[in-house]
Amino acid sequence: MNFLTSDIEQSLNYFIRNGFNVHPHFYNCVGVDGFAIGQPRQYIGTYFLTMGIILLMIYIPCLIVISRSDLMKSSCYKIMVWLGFLDIGCILTNSIATGFLGIMGATFCSYPKFIFMMGSLGCGCWMGSCATCILLGINRCCDVNQHLRIRTIFIGRKIYLTIAVPILFTIYSIFFTKPVIFNSNYMSWFFNPMLPGHEATDYINIAHTINNCVVSLATTAIYSYLCILLFAKSKHFRSESISRTQTQIFFQSVLICSFNAIAAYIYVYMQFFYSPPAVVLVGQLAWQCAHGSVCIVYITMNKTVRRGVIDLLVPRIIRDKARIGSNRTTTLRPILSVVGVEARLTTRTGSSGPVF
Repeated sequence: MNFLTSDIEQSLNYFIRNGFNVHPHFYNCVGVDGFAIGQPRQYIGTYFLTMGIILLMIYIPCLIVISRSDLMKSSCYKIMVWLGFLDIGCILTNSIATGFLGIMGATFCSYPKFIFMMGSLGCGCWMGSCATCILLGINRCCDVNQHLRIRTIFIGRKIYLTIAVPILFTIYSIFFTKPVIFNSNYMSWFFNPMLPGHEATDYINIAHTINNCVVSLATTAIYSYLCILLFAKSKHFRSESISRTQTQIFFQSVLICSFNAIAAYIYVYMQFFYSPPAVVLVGQLAWQCAHGSVCIVYITMNKTVRRGVIDLLVPRIIRDKARIGSNRTTTLRPILSVVGVEARLTTRTGSSGPVF
C-alpha cells in the first residue's frame, strides 16, 4: 500500500465518507480497553484545560477587535486574522481536548471518534498555521524592504488570493492527511495510536514531516534576514529607518512565529528519535505556546487591540466612571503638589504663610 492511499484511508475525508467511522484495519479497537491502558493525569490535565479556556477568552475578543478596526487595512493584519482562526482550532485540540482527555486518562480507544476528529483538526490547523507564519514572514520582509518584487502579492485585492494558498493547504491538511492521536501516558498527541498488530511506520505522516522541516528552516532564514536588515537600516540609514509602528508589528510577528519554529523543531526530533516523556511534554507545551502566545502578544504589545478589548468587554458605565476618576486624579496632582511645597516651607520657617 503506498503512502498516498494510506493517507486517504486514515484521513478525516475517509471518516466522513464512511458514516463517521474510522478505518477498521488501522484503527481497530476490538478487545482494547482504552481507559485500562491509559493513565489519569489530573494535575497536568487541569492545567491544559484551564489554560485553554483562558487563552480562548483572551483570543476571541482580540480577533473581534482586529476584524472591526482600521488595522484590517494592513495586509499583515489580514494574515494575522486568518492565523487567529487556525490558532483557535489548535488551542481546542492542544489545550481543551488535551486537558479533558488527560484528566480522564484516555487513549485512542476510549473516545475513538472524538479523538480522531480533534486530532485531524489540530494537525491540519498546525500545518496551516506554519504556512501562514511563513507568509507573514515574507510580508514583513516586503514591508521593511520595499524593493522586493514579491511585494506585489500583498497589494490590493491580491492579498486575498495570497491568503487563499494557506487556506487551501489547511483544508488539505485537515481532510486528507493522517490525524494525531492522543495518549494520556505521554500527555501528548502522536500519529501512532499504539494499537496491537501495527507498526509505527503504518502511521507516518509524510506531509507533516515535510511541513515541520520547511517551517523550521524557512522561519529561521526569514527572520534572520529581517533582523539583519533592521539592524543595517537603523545603524546606517536614518532617513530610511522604519517607523515605530513597523517595528512593533515586526516584533509581534517574530514572537508569534518563533514559537511555531520551536514547536516544529521539537516535533521533527520526536518523529525520528526516541524522546523521553519529559521531552514529549515540552513539545506539547511548545505547541500550546505556539498558538496561545499570540493573544498574549496582542493584549500586551498592541495598544489598539488592548483598548478595543477593554471597550468590548467592560460596560460603558464602568469605563466612564474609571475615566472620571482618572481625570479627577490628574486634576488634583498639581494642587497636591502646591500644598506639599507649602507644607514643607511652613515646616522649615515655622510660619503659616509663604516665604518670599
